Amino acid sequence: METMVDAMCREMEMRIKGRNRPNISTVYFGGGTPSILSETMLGKLFEAIHRHYEVNPEAEITLEANPDDMSDSLISAWKQLGINRLSIGLQSSHNDRLTWMNRIHSADEGRHAVRRAQDAGIENISLDLMYNFPGSNLQELEEDIDSLLSLAPKHISAYGLTIEPQTVFGKRFKKGELQPLPEEQAVQQFQFVRKKLEGAGFEAYEISNFGQPGFYAVHNTNYWFQKPYDAIGPGAHGFDGVRRTENLPNNSLYIKSILEKGELYQKVEILSDEDRANEHILTRLRTKWGLDLDELNDMSGFSLVQLKEKEMNVFEKEGLIYRQNHVVFLTEGGKLLADRIAMDLMI
Repeated sequence: METMVDAMCREMEMRIKGRNRPNISTVYFGGGTPSILSETMLGKLFEAIHRHYEVNPEAEITLEANPDDMSDSLISAWKQLGINRLSIGLQSSHNDRLTWMNRIHSADEGRHAVRRAQDAGIENISLDLMYNFPGSNLQELEEDIDSLLSLAPKHISAYGLTIEPQTVFGKRFKKGELQPLPEEQAVQQFQFVRKKLEGAGFEAYEISNFGQPGFYAVHNTNYWFQKPYDAIGPGAHGFDGVRRTENLPNNSLYIKSILEKGELYQKVEILSDEDRANEHILTRLRTKWGLDLDELNDMSGFSLVQLKEKEMNVFEKEGLIYRQNHVVFLTEGGKLLADRIAMDLMI
């Protein structure tokens, strides 16, 4: 693990070579289990970040944390290092569901971890909620949401369970060990989550993300607005406004390429105007800010009014989208079909 941290620190140095010291307004430790890093290893990463980047004093600095890693001493160290936002994967308040997902922590341990972080002075906390479990119902979902709300989080990310072919759930489904929730019930749970959280004062600023006023995830919002970012570590994906990059995903090969060869191997994809336009359509439609047709035209040269007017008229008649001042928004019904609508509007 220490060698990995050394490689990541070296990667930062390699990435800013030949550039002015970049200004950054967010730092996000995620993509795995960063909460297992010791105070010393995290401190080394922070030292490298501040050496190579100009960090805004008001920067949002988030760490993804597993409840079973959150000791009082480590939480205190996080706060001293400057971490001011935690994203904690509680997922469910039911122990049988946590066991089914192979989560190590119990529901009580998850709640205690959140309260310890709050007692330590980290108040900006985001909690993850999973729903659409096989065999679940609205009563179970309401219990899960009420449990989360009792912890007074500032943000909740709520994800319906999806079954992808190469995942554990996908393999269970293929073997007949798992039956997805019927579509009608899945739709009911999606709608229930939105109604329940909005009723509790959370704003649905993206289809799966709910924040109290002033507590939207700044880092993730930057993704949805296609802002450039550096990404450090094995398998990390970065974006400079024109190119998307992907680091070597294999840990040992990543470390060897940087520390032994002094080279940063990465896949590079140069985005065409069509790629940029389609990413813009896909991400912006999912947000409360909607898809600004004039902005899309200015940044890519493509006019959806000319290219996709027929499709947009159909979606409007079906009650899936509405337009206001050249901005396209999904209706509540449209949010259930967001990916399909985005695909049909892509260039």
